[in-house]
Amino acid sequence: MELSITQEDAGHTAEGLPLFIFALSNRHGMEVRISTLGGAIAGLHAPDRNGRLANVVHGEAPDCGIHLLPAPGRALHRLPWHAVPLLEDASVGLRLVSPGPHAVVATYILDEASCLTLHCQAPAAAAATICLRAAFNIAGEGEVPGQLLQVSAARVVPAGEHAQDVAGTPWDCRSARPLADLPGQARYLLDKGNGVDPALRLLDPASGRLLEFTSDGASLRLGTGDPPAYLWLEPIVAAAGGSVTLRFGAQP
Repeated sequence: MELSITQEDAGHTAEGLPLFIFALSNRHGMEVRISTLGGAIAGLHAPDRNGRLANVVHGEAPDCGIHLLPAPGRALHRLPWHAVPLLEDASVGLRLVSPGPHAVVATYILDEASCLTLHCQAPAAAAATICLRAAFNIAGEGEVPGQLLQVSAARVVPAGEHAQDVAGTPWDCRSARPLADLPGQARYLLDKGNGVDPALRLLDPASGRLLEFTSDGASLRLGTGDPPAYLWLEPIVAAAGGSVTLRFGAQP
């Protein structure tokens, strides 16, 4: 199996503009499907501990895609982006450019280590922030309460509340705890790291699938769906230039 990128039609917007899905594949069988509608991750097939592939992205979760905040005009995650395929010796990728005067350039790269990296930049809106909203069920199906979450953050901002220390609260995920224990939606203020160590780890004990998330951003919003069929993640990075990496593996 070789590195590859393929394109398929995905219909049209209400205004008649064409939409496409680009599938990025590496030599290990991992496939990432990127939609030109908002630059969203529409699907991601990752292997479990026995090499069985499953789609770990919940593509029907609301508002998935790339957002520029505050949004100048229309929401970019609801608009078609221009896409340029990228193929190198050891990676495959897709460069996306949003429409309109406040252009965001977003580049997805999939490498042979099963890392998916997204770098975003919006030079005209350096004071703003960019976030990627994506929803994961790393079991591939069913509900997520038994999956184990770990977040390297000593402070959190629960929805509708002020920033607080996580110590001694149900928000403390510095050691792995089941998603069933998560009290609700929140924004975690990530500990400043080296950009290499994971800021978040999500493990499905049954399949062994493991997601590790790193970022050069300062915060990460998350919460479970209703019903709890997925965990949505929303890493926030500087619009002047920021990146996030999702690494997929499996524990024995």
